[in-house]
Parts: sequence; C-alpha cells; structure tokens
Amino acid sequence: MEGSVARPSVREVRATEPALIVERVTKRFGAFVALDDVSLEVGRGEFVCFLGPSGCGKTTLLRAIAGLDPQDAGRIIQDGRDVSALPPSARDFGIVFQSYALFPNMTVAANVGYGLVSQRKPRAEIEKRVRELLELVGLADQAWKYPAQLSGGQQQRVALARALAMDPGLLLLDEPLSALDALVRAHLRLEIKALQRRLGITTIMVTHDQEEALSIADRVVVMNRGRIEQVGTPDEVYRQPRTLFVAGFVGRMNSLPATVIDATTVQVGAVRFACTAAAGREAGQPVQICLRPEDILPAVTAEAGTRLAATVRGVEYLGSIARAMLDAAGLPLVMEVQDTALRRLALHSGAAIEIVIPPDRVLLFDRAA
Repeated sequence: MEGSVARPSVREVRATEPALIVERVTKRFGAFVALDDVSLEVGRGEFVCFLGPSGCGKTTLLRAIAGLDPQDAGRIIQDGRDVSALPPSARDFGIVFQSYALFPNMTVAANVGYGLVSQRKPRAEIEKRVRELLELVGLADQAWKYPAQLSGGQQQRVALARALAMDPGLLLLDEPLSALDALVRAHLRLEIKALQRRLGITTIMVTHDQEEALSIADRVVVMNRGRIEQVGTPDEVYRQPRTLFVAGFVGRMNSLPATVIDATTVQVGAVRFACTAAAGREAGQPVQICLRPEDILPAVTAEAGTRLAATVRGVEYLGSIARAMLDAAGLPLVMEVQDTALRRLALHSGAAIEIVIPPDRVLLFDRAA
C-alpha cells in the first residue's frame, strides 16, 4: 500500500537485540552476597571476559547464566527468551570447565559426540559433525585416542569441540586455560579468539589473568565483591579506569595519596605534579594519583611535564622490558622501559636519572580525607 512503512521481520529485530541480557541479578550463599544487583548486556558475536580476583563473583555469574547456580533475584534473557527459571538442559549454551571434564573411558571422538548421541542423532550425522569439529580444532588425527594420551592443550581443544558440537547460541568458558603452562596458554588463547571470530559465536570467558582478558576480549567486565566495577574495551579499561580498584587491578600502577592544589596541579608529599585531571576538582581535596610505569619517561624525551631527579634503587629484568624501582624526591615510583632503553640509559642500582611525567598521564581518584 502506498505510503505504508515496511516492518522489520522477527529475525531482523532479533539480530539487533543483545544476545544476552543480565538484569539486576543477585545471588546469595547463606549470608554471603556473591552477586549484588548485577546488570549486563552482551552483543551478538561478541567475546566478553569476566575479570576479577578470586571471590569477586565472576564464576558465579557465569554459572547463573548457565542455570547451574540459579540467581535469587533478577532475570536472564537469552536471544529474547527469559531463561531465568529454566534448568541448564533447556538453555542454549555450550560450556568448557577449568578441568575440561572429559570422560576418561571414552575416545576423543566419543567425547566430542557425546551430546549428539544423547539426543539420538543419526550415526552418520554424528560422525560427520565430529569429523568437522576435530578438523576445526586441529585434532583430526587424534580421534581414537583417549584423554590420558593427550597433552593439556589437546584436552582443552577436545573440550572446546564438545562444547561446540550442539551448535550453541552461547559459548561459556570457565578459566579454560588456567591449568596450562604459560607458552601453551598464550598460544591457545589466540586459537580460541580466531575460532570464535570464524564461527561468530557469542562467547563469555571467566579469567583472573589480566593479560589474557586484555588480549582476547572485545569487552572486559571487571568485577569486585559481587559487583561490576567497569565494562569497556581492553583499551578503555586499561587507559581510562573508572575506579581506583580497576586502576590497581588491571595492569601495574603507581598509586600515591595526593591533594589537589588547583585546576592544573596536585601535590604528593613535597612534589607538585602537573595534572590535567585536576580540572573541576576543589582545592584541598584529598585524591589518589595513579601512574602507569610506562608513563614515567626518561627526561631525554621531548615530552613536557613534571621533571624529577631520581635514583635507581633496583632493576628487575624481564626480557624485552625492564622495571626500575626509583626514589624520586622521596617518592617510591616504578618505571618500565624497553630493554634497548635500559642499556642506552645504563640503568643500574644507584644510578641517577631524570624523569618526566606528562600531565595527561596522571590519573586521579577520590580518596577519603
């Protein structure tokens, strides 16, 4: 009809909706509040990491989403469907646990196809799907081995293939790499990210490893004491932390008590720092300043900022970078430099160095008087 407006189809509407909505979820274990009024949206095809210290609620939130530890209050909506009261078997997800939870008496192929067998799928369909998944995770030649015959990294791939076998709408990963050594972990997290991108599956991973979360996630959810402190891209969480907790937990940070002098200056002890973040704060206000170690620069740079004479109290060599512990006008600061700069500046215990701190690198957070 002339002048009528075409309405989007149900499929088109769903494509624009979040894949997952967590709405004011609370979970208690006795008197302990594990999740405190948590709300979150996860977009379709997004890779989200729940990051935080032990006991912060990240695994409890994952298990609530899966229905393994149902929430006491709030709602969980997946793909437009309220699944809050549904058992795990009625929800659309695949999950990989920290322990992998493979059946030791079953072959790799049988482990991957277990869910399909339980659904009484035709044998030919199961075999075809298992072959596809083992090819996808690079284990096509390991189908008839048992879990005990595989390395930790290979077992992790089997668990991942099994989680994907049912073609779930949501993939949940509960610290799947924590049992592996550092080199294997670094390699597999890249593989997981590439596989997630290839499949376009919405994925949530729980981790306490900051580097892991920053390197793999589209967005990071930083949790503390059952609450979400910040949600943002890895760059936002690292460079623009919204709370003192996030600033201190994500990456290394120099943190010192200070007082606002005026709109451009803060004072720490006897030292005054130029600080753009002081704008809008009241003179005399107690604050906490935070400085990333890599934002403390050797004064040979042309950058403007607060210049201080410092003495090196020690050097921690870490390969491509070095961490220098400084005494800068009585302030304990940690500076990170590239290995080439370490050698060029001849930094060693007892060495004298001048440093510069750009005013836009000084972060400020509220502090009680």
